[in-house]
This record gives sequence, structure tokens and C-alpha cells, in this order.
Amino acid sequence: MRFANAVSAPSTSNNLPRNPVHPLIRWLSQLWLVPRRMMLRRRVQSLIVERVAGRDFIVLPEVFNPGIFRTGRFLAEYLQKTPTLNDSCTTEQRTALDTGTGCGIHAVFAAAQGYQVEAVDISPAATRCARMNVILNDLEDHVTVHEGDLFSPVPDQKFDLVTCSLPKFRGHPNSEFELSWRSPDVIDRFARGLPGAMKENGVALVLLTSHGDERGMLEALRAAGLSIEIAERRHFGVEIMTIYRVTHATTDRCD
Repeated sequence: MRFANAVSAPSTSNNLPRNPVHPLIRWLSQLWLVPRRMMLRRRVQSLIVERVAGRDFIVLPEVFNPGIFRTGRFLAEYLQKTPTLNDSCTTEQRTALDTGTGCGIHAVFAAAQGYQVEAVDISPAATRCARMNVILNDLEDHVTVHEGDLFSPVPDQKFDLVTCSLPKFRGHPNSEFELSWRSPDVIDRFARGLPGAMKENGVALVLLTSHGDERGMLEALRAAGLSIEIAERRHFGVEIMTIYRVTHATTDRCD
């Protein structure tokens, strides 16, 4: 599989969209979002079932909703349509790690593509929710959910695939719900730990948004010695979301 728009060395800045959203469009969108947010508030604060790419997901009130906030849906749809995400030199079971699993949506879609998945989240509500959705989607034999911080529940394990839709905004969370989108340092710690969590031919899919610290994450990944390409990018009007394909800088391929 080929990916366009590789992030060029030595800087990621040339690849990032400049003024990706016109100021007038952003201003109009913000006005439109005021009544929309009021309508969605009850939905966010309630236990509901979201349907994404043909699958149902229970979302608890304290858990990031993959339908309302779009990031979860965007990466899930990419996983569904991209069955082969890395070149494998072995016939062994392919393994995946889903960091910041939230309701478990990316773990479920990775498992549906044949991966044996370890799903991790620091939030107790998120891990409860993810376990419900693993059962709901009949994937108990393919997904194990852990409560913990990033790679700590799976020490010394290396994976064929790592999925990442971690907090994209800098700052200290003020509630369990804010753990899903705000952190002072999770971007940097994820980037430092990622090389040790990927197999030699491993691939990470990192979802970022122009609303968050996209530049900071890309710079942290490059500082960790990783190679970055754009797998898919979509303009949502008020923001641009990008799925980055991250690999070891020197990766041997199968003959």
C-alpha cells in the first residue's frame, strides 16, 4: 500500500496545512456550534448507543463519544477499509495495541480485521465501557482490555499495529471525562515509548486534529527516530483531521 504526502525531513512544518480553516468559516462554524453543543450536551451526558460503520457501541457518560466528536469514527472507518496495514514476514497471529481505547471502538475494528488486540485506557469508566463493547461485538476471544497508562500494562511487548487517538490538547484535565482529550504530556510520553512497542515492521496509526497540538506530536515522533506519512486526511470544515502512518525509520521488508 502506498501513502501520499510523506512528512519531509528535517521539519514537519512544510507538511502541515497553513491556515487550514478560513477565519470567516471558523467564525461562522463557531456560531453554528453554539446551538448544536446545547443539543448535544444531553446526548454526551447520557448512556447511549452509537452506530459506527455497521457496529453498535455503548458510550457511558464519562467516556469520549466516537460519533459526536468524529475522531473515533474517522479512524474506525479507516481501519475497516484497510485490512493490510503492515507487511508481515511471518504467518503468526498479528497483534495490535490500542492506546487510549475509550469505548473500545478502535480495538473492536482492529480485532475484526484479524488482530489479537490489547486495549489500554487510564480511565476506569473507559475500560468498563470498552469491555462492554467487546462483549457486544462478540470479540471476547480477540480483545483484552487493561486499565493503565499508555504502555505500562503491556511491558516488553511489541505489536504489529498500534492505534492512537490520545488526548490532543495540552493542559491538565479537570474531570475523568477530560482525560480523554486533555493532558500536559501524554503526547510526548507516547512518542518516546512508541518505538519500543512496535515490531520491526510494525505500524502505528496516529490520529491528530488541526485543533490540537498536531505539530507537537509530529515533532515528538520525529525526535523518537520514527518515519511519518499521511495515510488519510479529511477536511471537516471547522477542522482538519489526519491519520498518520508511523514506522521505524529503517524498516526491512519481506522478499
